[in-house]
Amino acid sequence: MTVSFADGRTIRDWGGQFYVNNIGTGRAGMGRHLAAQTRVMSWVSPADFAAVRLALTDDLRSILPRHLTTPHFSVSGSDALEAAIRAARKVTRRRRVLSLTQSYHGDTMTIENVCGGTLMPYGDRRPWAAHARSPVDLWEAAGRDWPRACELCLEDVDRVLRIHGPKSFAALIVEPAMAGAGAIPLSRRLARELRALCDRHGIKLIADEVVTGFGRTGRWFGSQTVGLVPDAMVFAKGLTGGYAPLGAVVFERGWGQELRRTGLNHGLTFAGHPLGCAAARATIRILKREKLVERCASIGRLLRDGLESLRARHPGLVADVRGEGLLLGLQLDGARTGRGRPGGSAAERAGRLVAAARIAGEQLLPFTDGSGVLFAPPFTVTRRQIDRLLAVLHRSLSRLA
Repeated sequence: MTVSFADGRTIRDWGGQFYVNNIGTGRAGMGRHLAAQTRVMSWVSPADFAAVRLALTDDLRSILPRHLTTPHFSVSGSDALEAAIRAARKVTRRRRVLSLTQSYHGDTMTIENVCGGTLMPYGDRRPWAAHARSPVDLWEAAGRDWPRACELCLEDVDRVLRIHGPKSFAALIVEPAMAGAGAIPLSRRLARELRALCDRHGIKLIADEVVTGFGRTGRWFGSQTVGLVPDAMVFAKGLTGGYAPLGAVVFERGWGQELRRTGLNHGLTFAGHPLGCAAARATIRILKREKLVERCASIGRLLRDGLESLRARHPGLVADVRGEGLLLGLQLDGARTGRGRPGGSAAERAGRLVAAARIAGEQLLPFTDGSGVLFAPPFTVTRRQIDRLLAVLHRSLSRLA
């Protein structure tokens, strides 16, 4: 997790290069696996058979929930999610897609429509994309009570479905834990009721596991952490530990069989690249052999306990600590002067915290709205590194106060 610069400076990256780095960097064995794959097959069209793709499918089936069986490999999370949307439209013969505000699902002109933020200035709004309010947008209205915010989110999902007609929706896309918005897991009740809504109306439930997959939340998949049972999971990032590009969507058995029978005409030239598949196979072996998923859960509890301690020591600065495993968030609070007037927004305070930590050699990843900071280090992070980070955060928060 240490990044070295040309001038000799180093910094510890607590964002894991945007959640990618789960097994750690600089693994010499990964280079050997990739070199071995180039000697066997350096590239082949995604339409052709490749033994390494079949082997990766078996590896995925060994860790996935048993109902998810049929992968479609891609290059990244964005095109994997687009494949999932196309597949949902194909089998349901519907057009609309529902997602949550403040969510993030990718960065193409199509996929940005299912993200929960505003479009780029040169974007193209698609009429089939609908949004319900997410727990993060309802947290204040819920009295800063996350279970209540999730209940309000469920009510809004139901409201949006009724406005447009539930039978017009092909898919509902959710992150098991909303990453960029601030490491916010779905409540178990929300996960269960979303599944029931999709069953009731014949909607495909797609879990965006690009960030939460492959151990990040202390289980193999974020859906397992929150009790979500999706019809498909979308992967990238930690799938290869960042050693090569690869994405995938894995469909449940019935959906996958229909797609195998009728076809899914979707794919980029380098989709399912053999080197990406080799990197993914090696990553899964490392996660299993070194028990890094279990370590993520245990070391994540240690980091969370430390962040909770900071919250107790700085009650006027830290509003909330949340997340699972090594996807954690520290929400800052807006400042108040002695007479109750605003004395600096949460985003301003978080910005100063990020700047102070960087001077001390710790690089933090801000929330999308800038109101807090995320922690998503590799699962190999040490107790000593965590202790150092917590000391830096304490000193920096003390100065902010």
